[in-house]
Amino acid sequence: MIVVYHNVHSQIKLEEFARTVFAYDVDLFVVSKATGVAAQGGIPYVSRLAFEKNKKVLIVKDIFDAVELLKPKKIYLVTDDVEKEINFKDIDSSTMIVFFGSYPVDRERELGECVTVKRDASEIAEVGIVLEKIKDQSRSTL
Repeated sequence: MIVVYHNVHSQIKLEEFARTVFAYDVDLFVVSKATGVAAQGGIPYVSRLAFEKNKKVLIVKDIFDAVELLKPKKIYLVTDDVEKEINFKDIDSSTMIVFFGSYPVDRERELGECVTVKRDASEIAEVGIVLEKIKDQSRSTL
């Protein structure tokens, strides 16, 4: 599974998001469109953390670059302004799940299926919920 954190401005949020993602068995963590202090301080921290934990991280300019490079079969865009919930049974190693530091624009929404995880939760809480449910689901199928 590919987890993407897109359009992030806060160094602290990026660092906490990365620590959460790296605590789980994620194939690749992608940071796209990091700006400001997230780009200046957060990216070096995430790169070092990935190296220390033997995890894969990809830094790209924009979400469209990530999609072009990785060619995921399924893309979920997590936002809390829709009603449809994510279908955890459809998630596999070729699935890209995109979390947003700021709400997605129309062009970004066209990349995949907009879903919700937990209304009014932060993206850090949402990624934790998603990864924990996926972990629980993989345990129950063993």
